[in-house]
Amino acid sequence: MGRLQRDHSPNTMPVSTFAQVLYRHGALMGSAAMVLVVVQGGIALEDSLTAVWQRPEMFLLAILVILAAFAGYLKWRGYSFAGRQGLWICYLLYISVVEEIAFRLYLPVVLESHIGWGAGVLLSNLIFGVIHYYTLRWKFSHCVVAALGGIGLSRLLAQSGDLGLVILVHFVATFLNTPRPPEASVRMS
Repeated sequence: MGRLQRDHSPNTMPVSTFAQVLYRHGALMGSAAMVLVVVQGGIALEDSLTAVWQRPEMFLLAILVILAAFAGYLKWRGYSFAGRQGLWICYLLYISVVEEIAFRLYLPVVLESHIGWGAGVLLSNLIFGVIHYYTLRWKFSHCVVAALGGIGLSRLLAQSGDLGLVILVHFVATFLNTPRPPEASVRMS
């Protein structure tokens, strides 16, 4: 059982393989981001990435520095950076992108028209935490921290207007939270 997962019950399976994470978490979050982009017509996505479009070399340099830091951290901890680990880091970047698009950029805007901006941000991040509880079978306390972290990322986006920066912060935080892929000890059925 991964360090973030809660014990599974007789009626549920643990999420303990990379394939399960991809299927339960990655597919849902990617689908949520795609639906919200379509519903909003892509409005705001290009504007929120202005800093990336204006200076793509800086964004690329930041990613390379982050990856070098990840490699150093993994080496320091005695883990390999090859094979599944490389795929895991690609997954962490993917999930950082789609979760930020869905839960920081678009869902608060959808909710804002019904309940106001502040409540929309809070509800979006509450949904973000709840989804992690069910898709990854995280412990409740970790989901609360994820929701609070999401609120912090929402604030960073509101202050900076730079989705690229928020994605990079999410990427680093997610790596530090789960630096290695789940063990393959439990097979998906």
